[in-house]
Amino acid sequence: MYEIIRTFSPIFRGLSFENPRAAAIYYVSLIINFPTSLQGILKEAQAIYGNDINRQALHAGRNELQKRGIIGRTYFTEDSDVDFDRETYLPANPDIIWQENRERARTYWKQPEEMAFRTVKVKELYEHYRRNFKKYGLGIETGSITGLFNVYWMIREGINNLCYGCRDTKKIDIMANSLESYMVPDYFEYTHEAFKRGLTERLLFDDNTKILFDKNTKRKILKDEGLMLKEYGAVIEQRYKKFIELGKDFRDQIEVRYTSVAYITNWQSIWYNNEGPFWACDFRKLLSLDPKEPPYYLGTIYLQRDLIDHIKEHFEAAWANSIEWNEV
Repeated sequence: MYEIIRTFSPIFRGLSFENPRAAAIYYVSLIINFPTSLQGILKEAQAIYGNDINRQALHAGRNELQKRGIIGRTYFTEDSDVDFDRETYLPANPDIIWQENRERARTYWKQPEEMAFRTVKVKELYEHYRRNFKKYGLGIETGSITGLFNVYWMIREGINNLCYGCRDTKKIDIMANSLESYMVPDYFEYTHEAFKRGLTERLLFDDNTKILFDKNTKRKILKDEGLMLKEYGAVIEQRYKKFIELGKDFRDQIEVRYTSVAYITNWQSIWYNNEGPFWACDFRKLLSLDPKEPPYYLGTIYLQRDLIDHIKEHFEAAWANSIEWNEV
């Protein structure tokens, strides 16, 4: 466990965490010992570091992990097969965090054998992650789970499903709001791989997405949109263009439409394999006027077929009343 912590603490330091070691301890211990409590994590930490780590440091590390979307907070489960302990948090797949920061890691471990050793430690942690958080990275495989997640965690959860736990996914339906999906780390490498495997996708955006990049629009930019564009405009535009290119590369597999109904605080998704829909989420954005804070969503991930079908019906109704988007 010590060497796994030492693998992630420099990464968190490079991400400007105030207490990267405490964050790494919390993240690693949560994965290895799930389900667990803060007292259990503290006991593990003090067995290694003595009184250099205290409860307050772990609290601070946990808050930073949540803010960066490396963990998400859950509130309750329904009809699930696992009871969470007191630390009701879901970590992102550690291999995804490692891949996002691989180039940064090379600045800490310059020799090939050092990187090889750290890669082995990440694989060890991933094996704990897959065993404890299971196929979907949720800690459950039945029922539903409700929580508070920021957009970074949500996208990482999607990548975990698409490229790790649920590689048999054949189709995804998404109803998304305007800008947040362009703010996250560049995930096009993962989606490109999935489309090469034959994935198809239907995307339904509110018309703000299209209008925001139309220089001739006369629609007034909303206050929260303006703040977000000012803070993240260059990144959003760059990733928006990548999305357009992805659509051109896989034109027969991606269908994009938009609706004049402003689903500005909604994010819904349904995932399908050969047997039909198997996973769905329904999130609602919590509005904030601080553009430097990552957007948070309060929502539920469903694994119950009847509830998934209910969300699917809502998506199909919205899709039937949408308008084709010819840019993709």
